[in-house]
Amino acid sequence: MHPTGCSLCESALDHCHGTLIVHAAGSVECTESDCFDTGRARHLFVADCADVAGGCSCVGAAMETGRHTRAG
Repeated sequence: MHPTGCSLCESALDHCHGTLIVHAAGSVECTESDCFDTGRARHLFVADCADVAGGCSCVGAAMETGRHTRAG
């Protein structure tokens, strides 16, 4: 379901209303269960998994190895 007033929906541009979550190992997932393409260009919002409320299990592993991620 698309929000009313979304200019991207009204323009029929391919996009997703979910947030793309980037994990420490580089894998990604979307918060929208029906998202079929996790390309960054389709998502207005991108976040590191460390910034998600409750954290992520891969964050602990990344802290041990000193690896950092960048969502942007």
